[in-house]
Amino acid sequence: MNVEFINPFIVSTVNALTTMAFITPKRGQPQIRKDEPPNSADISAVIGLTGETNGWVAICLQKSVALNVAANMLGVQKAYIDADVRDAVGEIVNMIAGGAKAELAKKGYTFKIAIPTVVVGDNHQLGQSKNCLYLLIPFETEHGSFFVNVCLETEVKPAF
Repeated sequence: MNVEFINPFIVSTVNALTTMAFITPKRGQPQIRKDEPPNSADISAVIGLTGETNGWVAICLQKSVALNVAANMLGVQKAYIDADVRDAVGEIVNMIAGGAKAELAKKGYTFKIAIPTVVVGDNHQLGQSKNCLYLLIPFETEHGSFFVNVCLETEVKPAF
């Protein structure tokens, strides 16, 4: 998997959470997997990618992190995952994909992003894709952990 393609997702994750949720995540060691990693998250937001590659990017958060992200974005503390929390997490993945898309466009890579989907539930799965490499990027915050999962079906090639 091309690091040139993955770094924009890492940078976009840190930028989105720092600027919109006032949380500075610390990145752990990324892992490349051929199968979907186990998901210990309580809420995930996933957004499809199409173009020179097909796949998706997801942010998968523990409840404590999601509640703090939403509280910081909305200015209202939440006790449980409700529609506002789901919207906040969906907006974060949208910003991650959008930021990565903008950075990759500067390098000649193009793709389109879909509308985010939010999944809630203990240990849920996002979906196994054929011929997909999964990049799992763990992050830690003062409120708990989360990870970003990038799934790409093919090697990405620049448009020029």
